[in-house]
Amino acid sequence: MTTTATDQLTETIQNFKQAAEDALSSQTIEQFIDFERFTNEVAAFVRETQQAMWHDEAMATIRSLETGRPLSPADYDIIRTFLISDAEHYLKHENNFGDWKRELSRIVDDLSVRVNTVDRHTIADMRGVLCDAMRLVPDIRNYLEEQRRVKKFESALETFDDDSRAMLAKLMREQLQSTNR
Repeated sequence: MTTTATDQLTETIQNFKQAAEDALSSQTIEQFIDFERFTNEVAAFVRETQQAMWHDEAMATIRSLETGRPLSPADYDIIRTFLISDAEHYLKHENNFGDWKRELSRIVDDLSVRVNTVDRHTIADMRGVLCDAMRLVPDIRNYLEEQRRVKKFESALETFDDDSRAMLAKLMREQLQSTNR
């Protein structure tokens, strides 16, 4: 990685840290809307930086895919890096999945109890508890989707054929050429 790229990445993460601190200290909706947007921009920048770091190796792997040459273990690692490394590392670092499942069970149990004594004054409590579930379920779903994505990739590698090679070459080439992937 060049000094310029390292400096840009360092500056981006320092700005990200400052934006997080600002949002957390202000606790305003507007600040978190801005921080959410900035988080997406940082994620895109880091993705593009990763792709730039692997560009030459990726091009060699693409040529191997397109010409039908046997792939080396390094080629498989590069394909993995481009297609699922984000999911693999998310799953590796995410440490709240068990907590999310326990919290969802607690919410369901809580609702099961509340429904027995609900009236027009306490139904708002049920709505509040359901708001918590509505926040939690997408996190659980996202974790499971990333797990599925990794498993599908592993399965696809087991049934590698000419069509798969062409598709992988196309995907990798698109990622190298696009700032949105």
